[in-house]
Amino acid sequence: MSNAAVLQMKGICKSFFGVEVLHNVDFGVDKGEIMGLCGENGAGKSTLMKILSGIHAQDAGEVIFKGSVIRRNATPLEMQRVGVSMIHQELILLNELTIAQNIFLCREPRGAAGLINFNRMNEDAARILSKLGEKIDPKRKVRDLKIAQKQMVEIAKAIAFNVELLVMDEPTSALTGKETKILFDLISSLSAQGIAVVYISHRLKEIIDVCHKVTVLRDGHFVATKNVADVTAHEIATLMVGREVKESKASDFPGDPNAVVLEVRGVSDDLLKDVGFKVRRGEILGFSGLIGAGRTELMEVVFGIRKPRTGSVFIEGKPVTIRSAIDAIRVDLGFVTEDRKETGLVLCRDIVDNANYVSWLKNPGMFKGAKATMENTRRIIDRLAIRCSSPAQNVSNLSGGNQQKVALSKWLLSGAKVLVLDEPTRGVDVGARQEIYQIIRELAAEGVAIVIVSSDLPEILSICERVIVMHEGRITGTLNASELSEAKVMYYATDV
Repeated sequence: MSNAAVLQMKGICKSFFGVEVLHNVDFGVDKGEIMGLCGENGAGKSTLMKILSGIHAQDAGEVIFKGSVIRRNATPLEMQRVGVSMIHQELILLNELTIAQNIFLCREPRGAAGLINFNRMNEDAARILSKLGEKIDPKRKVRDLKIAQKQMVEIAKAIAFNVELLVMDEPTSALTGKETKILFDLISSLSAQGIAVVYISHRLKEIIDVCHKVTVLRDGHFVATKNVADVTAHEIATLMVGREVKESKASDFPGDPNAVVLEVRGVSDDLLKDVGFKVRRGEILGFSGLIGAGRTELMEVVFGIRKPRTGSVFIEGKPVTIRSAIDAIRVDLGFVTEDRKETGLVLCRDIVDNANYVSWLKNPGMFKGAKATMENTRRIIDRLAIRCSSPAQNVSNLSGGNQQKVALSKWLLSGAKVLVLDEPTRGVDVGARQEIYQIIRELAAEGVAIVIVSSDLPEILSICERVIVMHEGRITGTLNASELSEAKVMYYATDV
């Protein structure tokens, strides 16, 4: 272990349910170093960091932190006390507690009598949030926050004590450009103070922009550690998947412009202002815009989750009444929500239940143990290349990317005519991203109308045949694929 090394992980092995997730992995970080950690979903990145943070115990190997060997069954609280903190890809917050209570959970400031000093806790929380550019009342309940705000609370929670190594697992997946810049400035500041940072991201440009080095894992094996200055994002992607990765760009919609499957007219509420759109059979329509533009809210109206003041929905030219998600399912709409953990999956159930849930809702007389159900499940696992030990594996034990594929699978099995995908590749690696894009193209070729809501501009440019741009609840522009550029999308997104 070098004098500068704050962490060394040697020969780490870990298996779940007989599936080897990590095989003899070595990993290290120096004091003040920003180390990127990359790999496909299921490569073992999050598992390696959960071993470091005390969530999992390794089967073999050792963890050396600041020169001392950490005992194999160290708890997360023990690891926090020695200076290791982790921001998880899936938000781990208690919705019924306040922001301040979440930030200082198990570390609450106390007075002389041993009682929690709530005034001091709220003041300290406000100070940390201010450092992150967030002016949120620390006494607000976490349940009332948007995903981006919850992500900033997770970050505040991680830096609220004397951290010496900070692990960030997909920290920008829900953040705006402004919030991402604040986060990058914070990371640079932490590095300058000698704090080591492990930065896990599938956004390879971020790895290039913010990290000093990058370590790549593939299928649970160590592949390489490189100086970021010596590699390109394309080379990192190639190391991750073990093959050449090709970028794509969408073409204009080639189908029948009159074959409208879904039409939305005059949707208005407190945010949305007389919004309408059409999507045609086999078309891939994108919705772009900044956080708060109203894209997700519009899709929630279409799917019956959000109640508008005005608005109407037509399926294949016929008006339909959608007052609930069940109504939407019955008219063959599908909706892969942006938060797979909260609204996309039943984490405590297995892949079979999650993949077939919508089909069972549409056909309540189906026998859940039928042979056809298992055959359908195995078929969808193969089609989406879901990495699992068996269809009976709990969804909570899958990687984030494989959970996303399961969230998609239930709508494929339901036979939806219109499929809305809200942030379909959030937290998904470059290889799985291309696989999901291919599935989307195949569905469109089969005649499914696809609506993609995405904050990822390269994603919008690579997959969407037409793009609607929104700003503050209004549609400000519509562009065909041949007209698309990041500059034009941002022009309409900012309503210049």
